[in-house]
Amino acid sequence: MKIRIPYFLAILITFFVWPVLLGGCASTGKKVEDISDTPSVSDDVPEEIKITEFILGAGDTIEIAVYRHDDLKRSIRIDTSGIITYPLVGDIKAAGLGILQFRDDIRAGLSKYIVNPQVSVNVTSVQSRKFSVLGEVKTPGIFSLESPTTFLEAMAKAGGFTIDAKQENVLLIRGGVNTTELVTLNLEEALKEGDLEQNGYVRKGDVIYVPATIIANVSRYAQHISKIIAPMLSLEQGYFIGQQIEAASGSKATSRTTSITVNPPSP
Repeated sequence: MKIRIPYFLAILITFFVWPVLLGGCASTGKKVEDISDTPSVSDDVPEEIKITEFILGAGDTIEIAVYRHDDLKRSIRIDTSGIITYPLVGDIKAAGLGILQFRDDIRAGLSKYIVNPQVSVNVTSVQSRKFSVLGEVKTPGIFSLESPTTFLEAMAKAGGFTIDAKQENVLLIRGGVNTTELVTLNLEEALKEGDLEQNGYVRKGDVIYVPATIIANVSRYAQHISKIIAPMLSLEQGYFIGQQIEAASGSKATSRTTSITVNPPSP
């Protein structure tokens, strides 16, 4: 038996559901600025620092070593001033600098006393830093940044991607008090190709949002609309069936029959 769709439901689908589907398809062409063209912005970080480089901050513990100079090996915690004290170099800024830039500054200070010093800097602990992972991950939430963490490692902390995740269009929201930067990350490429430009390091306060695919969005929207339409459709079906019973029996359906056919199915 064919079921008639009421006129008002056809209008609802035409003017509300279809434009959403078209809008979803059209929106795929829009992108936030690509990461390769977007400098990393922060109120306490030099602009030349790339997104792939870990930025030192207050509370971090770093280990500094100089080749063939074991007496210069130090494990130092960066205090709230952002400055550390190192032998032969004295006070030197650490917070807000990338590891490579900080290493070069140490090397420049030591070069006054040591010929061509070979310096290594490692981060052994990251304290008082948090970041958020939201959207299509299995366990979204706020996480502690206890050690240098890449974007893919952040995804692992959040339980990994869901089946509906749009891995090639992950949104990174980053910035200080006065500036906010939006960057599109292709973590699918980073995962498959090992693209370090896409798989940079998480910073304090970062928000990583994993969107759903267009197909997943459409499916969820359709389910939402279905929940709204189902009771109305059931009501119309019940009215139509009642008419058929009346026509077949030559009399009006009883109130008991009408109540059974009109009530919408339990969710």
